[in-house]
Amino acid sequence: MKYHFYNANILSEGKILHGDVVVEDEKIIYVGKDIAVKADREIDVKGNVLMAGFVNAHVHTPMTLLRGVADDMELYSWLYDNIFPAEQKLTPEDVYWGEMLGIAEQVRAGITAFDENYFHFDAIIDAVKKSGVRCRLGLPGNFNGKSAKEMNEFLDLYISKLDNKLIKPAIYAHSIYTLSEEELSILVDYSAKHKLPVCMHLAETLKEVGDCTVKNECTPPEYLEKLGFLDRPSTLYHCVHLDKDDIKILADYNANVVTCPSSNLKLGSGIAPIYSMKEHGLNICIGTDGTASNNSLDMFKEMFLVATLNKATLYDASIISANEVLDMATKNGALALGFEGCGDIIEGNYADLILIDLNKPHHQPLNNIISNLVYSAKSSDVYFTMVNGKILFEDGKFNIGEDIEKIYENCQKITKRIL
Repeated sequence: MKYHFYNANILSEGKILHGDVVVEDEKIIYVGKDIAVKADREIDVKGNVLMAGFVNAHVHTPMTLLRGVADDMELYSWLYDNIFPAEQKLTPEDVYWGEMLGIAEQVRAGITAFDENYFHFDAIIDAVKKSGVRCRLGLPGNFNGKSAKEMNEFLDLYISKLDNKLIKPAIYAHSIYTLSEEELSILVDYSAKHKLPVCMHLAETLKEVGDCTVKNECTPPEYLEKLGFLDRPSTLYHCVHLDKDDIKILADYNANVVTCPSSNLKLGSGIAPIYSMKEHGLNICIGTDGTASNNSLDMFKEMFLVATLNKATLYDASIISANEVLDMATKNGALALGFEGCGDIIEGNYADLILIDLNKPHHQPLNNIISNLVYSAKSSDVYFTMVNGKILFEDGKFNIGEDIEKIYENCQKITKRIL
């Protein structure tokens, strides 16, 4: 299938270009001035924005089922007293429908790739394959009583199932407070043996940092360094409570950091030191986290917070630019998740594209389109989402393998049962 997008404001390599984009099969084959070309479909962008889709670098997608549950409480009560008990009631079929709902929400909001961290992996794999989104799947999360041998066999089995080029595996260790040192070492050894990246929630709360310091006589980053966790390509979620020495450790290992500002604010966890991370050269990405702690999968909301929170805490409006934040939401996330050829509209990249409708009062007048994308735009402005050359959302209609009303109906039934 060949698409010709014309009359577009194209966000490419940090600049707005007016012209055309041609997609053939799954790749972008042309970006530039107006061109005459034969295509299966001609799309007049009408001066709106054509850009790379967002990369949601940390999410628990099936938590859509728990949206609005246990609001307005701190992390540990929220997690142990409310979320974990509710999740124990979820069946694989429940997780499938929760995943489909989250995928629908994400493609509607212009998210074309995401880093998934949950459980009932068969259901997640089925939903991802059926929908056609791009996903890095974190395995296993927790041990749930498995021995080292059983865990290695479990990982072998599920990694062998990821035969779809849109899905990549990663070794996901939930956190230093849910996994023992022995369990973490088993996962590190497995990732090294199979040359896989690792990922983890890290330094999300002051309690986590304090408990680690008392138990291990070191901070969470120092603890991971000691275990060899950071020797592997690593993606670390939240990283709210890091001092300058912690940030230097992560920078020395070229770690990727994912900031999830809405979740951290809603749970009262704090504000991540993004500016300091940026100054140390860390690859900073943006994630939504799950809808149980957010409560939406909206990268526009996250971009606005990333762009503004450190400005307020450091009393300096110049420390982070709109261009830098857009990179965090696109190409930085693609780099962290190992999706080469994604995150920007350039020739040869994969066709993970979204179209933003600028014909809205909150975008007018068009003084600075890049600024608008970070400070003015809303997820409802997304008109069109394409992944790997396949249209998944256009003009209110979904093409993700399941009827959207059926998804809504099933998810409502599930929440009534588990709650």
